[in-house]
Amino acid sequence: MGTLNRVLVPFLIISLPIAAMLAYLAYYAHEKRRLPPTSPMVEPIEFGGDQWPVFRSNAALTGIVEGRFPDSLALVWRFETADAVKSTPTASGGTVFISSMDGHLYAVDLATGQAQWRFEADSGLEASPLIADGVVYVGSERGTFYAIDAADGSKRWTFETRGKIIGAANTFQDVATGRRRIVFGGYDNYLYCLDAETGDRVWQQEAQSYINGAAAIADGAAVFGSCDGRLYIVPLDEPEQSRTVDIEAYMAASPAIEDGVIYAGNYEGLFQAARLEDGHILWQSRREGVPFVSSPAVSADRVLFGARDKTLYCLDRQDGAQIWTFSATAGIDSSPVVCGDKVIFGSNNGRLYVVGLNDGRERFSYALGGAVSAGPAVVDSTVLVGCEDGAVYAFRAAP
Repeated sequence: MGTLNRVLVPFLIISLPIAAMLAYLAYYAHEKRRLPPTSPMVEPIEFGGDQWPVFRSNAALTGIVEGRFPDSLALVWRFETADAVKSTPTASGGTVFISSMDGHLYAVDLATGQAQWRFEADSGLEASPLIADGVVYVGSERGTFYAIDAADGSKRWTFETRGKIIGAANTFQDVATGRRRIVFGGYDNYLYCLDAETGDRVWQQEAQSYINGAAAIADGAAVFGSCDGRLYIVPLDEPEQSRTVDIEAYMAASPAIEDGVIYAGNYEGLFQAARLEDGHILWQSRREGVPFVSSPAVSADRVLFGARDKTLYCLDRQDGAQIWTFSATAGIDSSPVVCGDKVIFGSNNGRLYVVGLNDGRERFSYALGGAVSAGPAVVDSTVLVGCEDGAVYAFRAAP
């Protein structure tokens, strides 16, 4: 018996842990077969850059941003002002800047929609704000142009004009001096160029009538339209050498510049492409009597803009041939934005639309609280759109 114990006890000491391990492995294999298959990891949809500093995303005003735009959106916050929002919000450093007709510029947290500060101007703000080097620039309906600290909303300086300002400012770096310049136009018929730091006037370009829109800046020139039926091309280093291009009628929208070509529409149904270098008209497309207030978006091969005949037009950049149209139930003053294979814009019927860039078919729409006359901003995977109900709405990809 003693011999048996001496043999059996060591055997049990060795074999029992092995048996337990084998049993556990058999149980684990059985339970694993019962588990549901794991879902593949879904990458978050990212679109838009980390800032939208100017009315149409970039100085050339092309309305183009990068990214894979989602098929559907979800409202994540809504910020209310006390009057209509008729301009495109801008955003930088996680802060959204909103012009309101209630006479205030608002700074709002991009992630949450919570107010950070507000600045009181002397009248309504219809122009989109510009952000550059930590300063926000915006003009008022009374004709005062403001430079406001983006961090705390304090006033840096003001510049007085003799007419209302409803077009956004733009900016460039002066080659000769290295100093930043701010460019904007107004209803006193002048395009102004100011020093960004001091607000001092550097030069001004006179038109023969009101300037409604923003000036597009590219290839060393600023281009803007006027109600005198002309496009003005102003060399930034030699503004006295400015020249004009006939656009035949009142121009309410802003132009866009891409690859040395100016794209612009007038208030009587003419849309045209002209060479920046010499003003030579490359092609024209006409919709008789249809006002174009929407500023164009210019993609690699297409140009898109809205009209008051309730239509969004998509034309071929090379010859102006119509590729497709999208019909809403009211006019489209909103300036479209192209992101990936989608086009985003609003309508005076109070809806935000997303349509396919290739075919113009509706992918998504959302009813807001009032007319959408301003173009959206697409920044940091968020769509921002101002509405004439006095609110700015923020959307992100639907879960």
